[in-house]
Amino acid sequence: MMYLSVIDSNEKVLWGIALGIGLVVFIVVIALLTLLVRLVRDIDVGVDSLWTVTKRLAQNTTGLYQLAGTGSVLRALREELIRHDKLLSEER
Repeated sequence: MMYLSVIDSNEKVLWGIALGIGLVVFIVVIALLTLLVRLVRDIDVGVDSLWTVTKRLAQNTTGLYQLAGTGSVLRALREELIRHDKLLSEER
């Protein structure tokens, strides 16, 4: 009890300033943590969207390996069509 009576007005002002600064720091930390939570949520939504798109892309490209032989088949078909064209043009 004796210590409380010994504190003068300057010390009370300094304690008030220290508590005010502490309150401001506390509010700033809460604001920054709130922004961080929102940023993490936005990133999570973006990652979910990207994951969905990549899964769809993977599903749409599963048959691409079958196109590897298409070029040679088209060349053979073209050669066959040229032969037929020559045969049909000779008969006229």
